[in-house]
Amino acid sequence: MLINIDLEQYREFHEIMYQIKEKAVFEDEIKNYYKNRHLGIEGDKLPWQKLDQLVGLRHSELTIWAGENGSGKSLILGQLKLALLKANKRVLTASLEMTPTKTLSRMVRQAVGSLNVSNQDIEQFMHWRKEKAFLFDHQGRIEPWQSIALCRYAKQHLNCDHIILDSMMKLVRGEDDFNGQKDLVDALCDVAKETKMHIHLVHHIRKGGESNRIAEKKDIKGSGVITDLADNVILIARNRVKEKETEQNQIADNSQPDTFLITAKQRNGDWEGTLGLWFDKRSQQFTESFNQPIIKYLED
Repeated sequence: MLINIDLEQYREFHEIMYQIKEKAVFEDEIKNYYKNRHLGIEGDKLPWQKLDQLVGLRHSELTIWAGENGSGKSLILGQLKLALLKANKRVLTASLEMTPTKTLSRMVRQAVGSLNVSNQDIEQFMHWRKEKAFLFDHQGRIEPWQSIALCRYAKQHLNCDHIILDSMMKLVRGEDDFNGQKDLVDALCDVAKETKMHIHLVHHIRKGGESNRIAEKKDIKGSGVITDLADNVILIARNRVKEKETEQNQIADNSQPDTFLITAKQRNGDWEGTLGLWFDKRSQQFTESFNQPIIKYLED
């Protein structure tokens, strides 16, 4: 179903965002916090079990996903969207660099877990969680205020739990627009708290000069305020050393991962670190170990 949206009506927040309250108002919330601590990390889960008790995608937070061009950011976020849908979360993707047809063509391959996708597979994928998966069909730049309005629409009319904005370069004027970047990330943090959604913002890192150096927060393009303001920062980096050795030796050392997923910041979590991932070319899924069975997302 096509929906025409007048984003202008969602431009401003018409309620008082910040209110003064007595501390006693928060008593039940604090009790629940301590009661549920034994249940493990808060928030929705990433697609890899090793991170279940280490990283959480909490409501009211902003996560920056950053990597070089070709690092696999969009593929990883496609797999993340499948995992969230499987957990019955509602997700809107705004891919401003890729058409919905291309996005969904890659996702159906990941969902089926195979290079060979039949018409029956496509039909099954299209009906699976269809009431929870949404796409913003626009390619090209949009104004920062429009991305904020889109977040409000996603919550108010679609009741989304997550929104993926891909990418920052389509929301600001340029890499040197430091004030624009700060204002955008600041506004996204505010609208995450306002809507209680988890907002995912894709960004780029500078091309690394050292092939054996793992990416760090400081490699993210633009203003350092981006990572200061965000709640979480996750970097995606290909294993260039393995790629070079595979090219030279004509055989891959699969004791080494293909990609590194680096949790470089987690404001409301205790863990920061790196998870190695292996890339299955047939399914385009990332797995936690070589030859690990891929996930059949459509098999509930």
